[in-house]
Amino acid sequence: MAMIQAVEEYSKARKAAMKQYRASALTGASPYPTVLDDILSYTTTVGEQSLGLVEIPLEMVVGTKTDSRKTAFTRDFLPLLPEKSEFASKWAQLYKAHMEEGIREPILAYEFMNRFYVQEGNKRVSVLKYVGASSISANVTRILPAKTDEKENKLYYEFLAFYELTQINSIWFSEPGRYLKLLTALGKKPKEPWTDQEKLDLTSLFYHFSVLYRAIGKNNLPLPEGDAFLIYLTIFEYDTLKKQSANDIKQSIQKIWKEFTPATQSKSIEHVMDPDTVQPPLLKKLLPTTPSQIKIAFLYDKSIRHSSWLFAHELGRLHLLESYPKQVMTTTYENVKPGEMADHILAEAIERGNSIIFTTTPTLIQASLKAAVEHPEVKILNCSLNFSYRSIRTYYARIYEAKFLLGLIAGALTTNNIIDYEADYPIFGAVANINAFALGAQMMNPNVKIRLSWASVKDEIKPKEQDVFIVSSRDMITPTSFDRRFGLYINQPDGSVYNLATTVLNWGKFYDRIVKSVLSGTWKTEEAKKSKSLNYWWGLSSEVLDIICSSKIPYGTKKMADTFRKFICSGSFQPFDGIHYDQDGKSHGTPDGRLTNEEIISMDWLCNNVIGYIPELSDLKDEAKSVVMLQGIQEELK
Repeated sequence: MAMIQAVEEYSKARKAAMKQYRASALTGASPYPTVLDDILSYTTTVGEQSLGLVEIPLEMVVGTKTDSRKTAFTRDFLPLLPEKSEFASKWAQLYKAHMEEGIREPILAYEFMNRFYVQEGNKRVSVLKYVGASSISANVTRILPAKTDEKENKLYYEFLAFYELTQINSIWFSEPGRYLKLLTALGKKPKEPWTDQEKLDLTSLFYHFSVLYRAIGKNNLPLPEGDAFLIYLTIFEYDTLKKQSANDIKQSIQKIWKEFTPATQSKSIEHVMDPDTVQPPLLKKLLPTTPSQIKIAFLYDKSIRHSSWLFAHELGRLHLLESYPKQVMTTTYENVKPGEMADHILAEAIERGNSIIFTTTPTLIQASLKAAVEHPEVKILNCSLNFSYRSIRTYYARIYEAKFLLGLIAGALTTNNIIDYEADYPIFGAVANINAFALGAQMMNPNVKIRLSWASVKDEIKPKEQDVFIVSSRDMITPTSFDRRFGLYINQPDGSVYNLATTVLNWGKFYDRIVKSVLSGTWKTEEAKKSKSLNYWWGLSSEVLDIICSSKIPYGTKKMADTFRKFICSGSFQPFDGIHYDQDGKSHGTPDGRLTNEEIISMDWLCNNVIGYIPELSDLKDEAKSVVMLQGIQEELK
């Protein structure tokens, strides 16, 4: 390449630099690259690590180590110095060499918070950024910040755990918890070793996805590439992505583009707290019609006969048939496993004309999403909490309201100030159930302690029955179970038990309301107004949730529970009103306030009268890990 052409390229690069400089000046922003030494002057660090030779994405090179050369470049490393300067001549020579042979000599750089700052090689960075290169080789030294509770710091330390496994620095998220979700989507365990080929495959696939994602979004990307990539993998399996062509990936991104929107909002899920909040369209009221028969499919991930959770949903399905004997026809699919089996069964259910499909467990969320994206004409609802997807709707019950009432009863009846609480999985909503129960018991007895155990924990040691008077256990029995140890019960001295009360989930009420919304037209009205993911999260006031009390409960105790039930239904009282203290003495809430839906759902602390802990992923049985990795509250990758 002629040197004259290289000089002309410098002139073009400088013109672009001056344009950037003026734009920065108009907004009051610094026009120069960030200086790492300035950042470190007010940051506490805890050491350095040599990473050796690393291929780093050029878009993540954001500044210089010192301020000695910063005024020679814009924030994007475009050159600012005059065209007849020695700097310009060296830049042009480097440009010429790169176009003829390529830049091979690595730069020296520092990494801090997964951003890179150049110590030596600024002009090499400038030339490669100008020509649109994607990466550059660098000998990198990492500077470690002190650990704090700040979101960016937590996110960075999760990145470090991911980097230790993969040596991939190009994938970055906007929120903590997503590296663990990424591993789940990739089918990898948190500390499972990676092969060199697996690292190469993920790096390559993420790069190609990012190029296509940016090309489609142009200058209006709703999410950072990492967040969008994770959503893509949530809908389309990683193994599928590895087999897709660039055109296939492009078409899939376009299909799910609306799914990239909710996560950009601070509150991405709209919780419908009570039924019938949307009225039927006026024309529908004036001209009622009788639609043809509606076909509805129910998908269960286990056998109905061996799962109390699914048995409750099956009773809800039967309620539908009783309520709509001529208008509704249902089909059930049992033992539906996530993955190809779920995909196949959903496709079959849609082919058979089912226009509404209920997938009754969170493990079927991915298959539900994929089917919804391919068949937007079908209404698919998944029974889960805290997922933010617009292609499907989710539903759950505010079980903590009922648990509070059971806690009131237990606190009033305990004689030894110890109540045993047997929990299942540490997933969204579960900790709120425990704390609501603990608060109810504490309201009736300030000295009461809740002894917590987890059915999903490996080698969990449960208290001996003779040491426990009142127990809160699973809420329902299965059709094949004759064990009376469910709900709230009392261990008697002779070894027998009698039941006091239990939570009841009447999913029939929910399914009835959904069918009514379809028949009346309010479903479409909700869809038209919906700008976020829609989650039906109904409580005691909806009759989807209730408690059943034994006749053995004293009249005054039952009356007290009924009174608080009315308070909760009316909205005049909620279990998480006011201030609550956790096991470390930290306060949550305000004297006159109420915890938000998000704070209740993602609760990761236990009340100060709870004896126990929230298990981490490594504590759990193997069969529980998939559920918790999908919906667990302990989301940090360590």
